[in-house]
Amino acid sequence: MTTMIEDSPRALDTWTVQAVEAGSSSGAVLTPWATSRVHRGGVGVKPGIEKRAEKLREAGVDYWFDPMTHALQMPGVGDYRYYSGYSLWGGPQGDITDPAYRDEHIRRVFHMQKTLEAPLLAPTVLLHTGLSNTSSLALELSRNCRDLGEAVTLSIAGSGSFWASKSDLDAHIGSLVALEPAGWFITFTHPGEDLPPSFTAEEIAGVCRTVRALSEYAQVYVSHGDFAALPAVAAGAYAVGTGWDKRQRMSRYGDYGARESGGQARWYARPTLKGLLGTLSVNEGALLLAQAPRLAQSLGGLPAPGPGEAFQHHVAQLQSAVHDLATAGGYEDRYLKLDDMYSGAKAAWALVSSRTGIRNHADKWIDPLQAGLRKYGHSEGWK
Repeated sequence: MTTMIEDSPRALDTWTVQAVEAGSSSGAVLTPWATSRVHRGGVGVKPGIEKRAEKLREAGVDYWFDPMTHALQMPGVGDYRYYSGYSLWGGPQGDITDPAYRDEHIRRVFHMQKTLEAPLLAPTVLLHTGLSNTSSLALELSRNCRDLGEAVTLSIAGSGSFWASKSDLDAHIGSLVALEPAGWFITFTHPGEDLPPSFTAEEIAGVCRTVRALSEYAQVYVSHGDFAALPAVAAGAYAVGTGWDKRQRMSRYGDYGARESGGQARWYARPTLKGLLGTLSVNEGALLLAQAPRLAQSLGGLPAPGPGEAFQHHVAQLQSAVHDLATAGGYEDRYLKLDDMYSGAKAAWALVSSRTGIRNHADKWIDPLQAGLRKYGHSEGWK
């Protein structure tokens, strides 16, 4: 079990290579939403998709090309600065209702992946419930992908209401499992801007049940999952997506909306502490280090100053948590291990708050995830 680095508009393949070399990650995911189709070159200009793939191959880094077709159904989507440079549609962009358009989209996606020497990864559409006309189209799209390619990894993308749709969700997943793909990419999307995202226990339980069913027969990757994907890891996922920007750690609608002119992108340099299973603000991290340095060290330590240092520290902390679950044993053992980790992190948040006055953020980082994990455990007959 491991992490993979999601794509970002920032030109930082060196950071990805460093994370892989350090053993904190095992690969990368490229997308047409964050990397240009055409290589323009020049100082400070991000390389085009084929040049990036070549550099990753030369460095020994495994990678995927995720078409992220489901982003086209996100509310307010409009940032096509990179996506429009790809020719992924033979008909109207996003139209999979026509069988000819659907098959042509699949062929073009697979052609791009073969050009990049990446594994075949199927496109999908964004779902809001397990049983609907759209979920029927998603199933048909997946079935067509299996017919048109060999060793295809299938994708499932859904909003919170999809993952919380209980028996409807289970029915949809059961139909997909019957396709017997080479693997799975799953994505849970969010309307908000906050990290961690807001979850309900029901949607976390739905993600866990889904991963449990899928992982019986093939590997499951949680796209843009970060620390919120730990329940999925306990349920059998082999890897989670992360990165240096918020848009790599969560799949949120706002990252695909039309861009506003002007403004300056800011680094997400919040320090991550494994003992908290979450992050502090930069100021909170400095306060903890000043007032309780031994406590800070016991929780995972603080990164050296700098965005690159913050990222490498983050991915190492996440990888360590994933590794702890991977080595715990079988499904029930991993469930019990994560429940203990959440209880320990909840106590650590309370201790940090009492020692420093920092707000206790366990209500965001721990409580909904642990509640969802326990719902899943209860459905499996565990304590």
